[in-house]
Amino acid sequence: MKSYTEITEQLRKPFPPGTVKVSSDGKRGHIPVQVYMSRLEDVANSQWHWRIIGEPVFNFEKNFVIVKGEITLVDTIRQGLGIAKIAKTETTSIKNALMTAESEAFRDACDKFKMGWHDLAPYRDWSTSPGFKESNGGLQSNEGIVIDNFDPEIHSVMPSAGRDCIKCKKQLSQNEELLLSLNRIKFAYCKEHVPQQLIKKKPSS
Repeated sequence: MKSYTEITEQLRKPFPPGTVKVSSDGKRGHIPVQVYMSRLEDVANSQWHWRIIGEPVFNFEKNFVIVKGEITLVDTIRQGLGIAKIAKTETTSIKNALMTAESEAFRDACDKFKMGWHDLAPYRDWSTSPGFKESNGGLQSNEGIVIDNFDPEIHSVMPSAGRDCIKCKKQLSQNEELLLSLNRIKFAYCKEHVPQQLIKKKPSS
């Protein structure tokens, strides 16, 4: 049996590139529930449990439903809250809204265990807080490799707040600007949408 510390260390590791689903405006990101569930199964096996707490709360006047749930991991419990809009007062619409709210509650509970924080940091304001960075040792994203071989005497870096990806319109991070500069790419691409044929291959050692 694994300890709580061993399990959480593995749960908090970054997900593969492309896992985060980004909104059309490029400002919001989320990780699919199935991804969280798969990692819990792979890492914690039988040492985790999910359950819905109480009955869902429906508000048909304002057309939404609230679901509360909790994940038990070894001997630690984290609760999550999910809210979903009800499109129509029909059985199918209510069922879909309920399923969405349950998924949101599950995702929220996973978030309480710091799952996905590395991947979602670019879309969350709190990730830039000095207090957060200090207490978490500084989150290292999948972009870290971009800084390798960066020479400020050779490569110039445009302000990260100055450009948006021409594909998804997401604001480019400093590391993404570094990637473009290292490869002498003039157009603004985020790491998910930069054409792979434009990336220079590292010389084999």
